[in-house]
Amino acid sequence: MQELFKALEIQKSNKIKKHFVKIQGKEVEVSLEEKLEIIRNGESNYILEGKKPVKVEPKIDMNVFPEIENFTSDPYWPTESFIWKK
Repeated sequence: MQELFKALEIQKSNKIKKHFVKIQGKEVEVSLEEKLEIIRNGESNYILEGKKPVKVEPKIDMNVFPEIENFTSDPYWPTESFIWKK
């Protein structure tokens, strides 16, 4: 019976697993939820501020292609010179 109690004490003394992520070449300890979020979003989308990882929102480039902007006719619609036949 004492062996059972010893085994239970050993099992209780197991350490809690620590989670690490590598951001900007440095390993940082984070919680499991933070690690999963960083893995989903990609480590390259995070920077270190102090000792905490912070997500960087990508800048959306709102440039419009001039070729598309100047294109006013529909390429799949027949031109005026097209004659419809039955």
